[in-house]
Amino acid sequence: MAIFVTGDCHGDYSKFEKEHFPEQEILSKSDYVIVCGDFGYWRDNGEQKDKLDWLENRSFTTLWVDGNHENYDLLKQIEITKWNGGKVQYIRPSVIHLMRGSVFNIDGCKIFTMGGARSHDIEGGILEPDDPILNRKRKIQHQLGRNYRINHISWWEEEMPGENEFIEGIESLDVHDFKVDFILTHEAPAYTKALLEIERSKKDPLSEYLQIIKDLAEYKRWYFGHYHRDQAIHPDEIAIYERIAQIW
Repeated sequence: MAIFVTGDCHGDYSKFEKEHFPEQEILSKSDYVIVCGDFGYWRDNGEQKDKLDWLENRSFTTLWVDGNHENYDLLKQIEITKWNGGKVQYIRPSVIHLMRGSVFNIDGCKIFTMGGARSHDIEGGILEPDDPILNRKRKIQHQLGRNYRINHISWWEEEMPGENEFIEGIESLDVHDFKVDFILTHEAPAYTKALLEIERSKKDPLSEYLQIIKDLAEYKRWYFGHYHRDQAIHPDEIAIYERIAQIW
């Protein structure tokens, strides 16, 4: 069994083509590639179904932690079940969403997951789809050069974990004496985030929570996405994006 990790896909899975990921030639469905958030579960349409079918036909199993760019209305419609000790949702038989606050034991490899992050590129605010002057507001934001989102179309409040998910994460780690092999998230712990992106270092509940996890847990390495870079912040804390790194 082999486990690989990579970063944000945003619905573009070309990094998993054989020319970019030749290792798949010797992999099987008992080998895993884990996406650290912003997998790109966006639309219930033919294009997305084709992309998911393409992933399903890869030689490996795709696992993913959610990010701030997922359609949480669609995810709510999918049954939650247990897999290797944690909670998951099957998008396809071998395309699986790893839910927040779970510890997965995959053939002896323990992985803690916590998805979600706060969107930072929304200086134009969150617009409501039923606003009678929506088009006017969109035009104004375009003229001002500001990014904006539309509620339940391009933004969901569930992008940030809730208190119950925070508690569940602590409880899951406690069962394992706060000892895991890897921590996989979309956001980074507060101190790491400040080192990585000073202009984005304002406090938020998720990064503060992850800092608590960092201080309490024992782990080999922590991988996170979100920042669209491949960079080792510390030897055991790694921002990952385009790279597909084998960790087990």
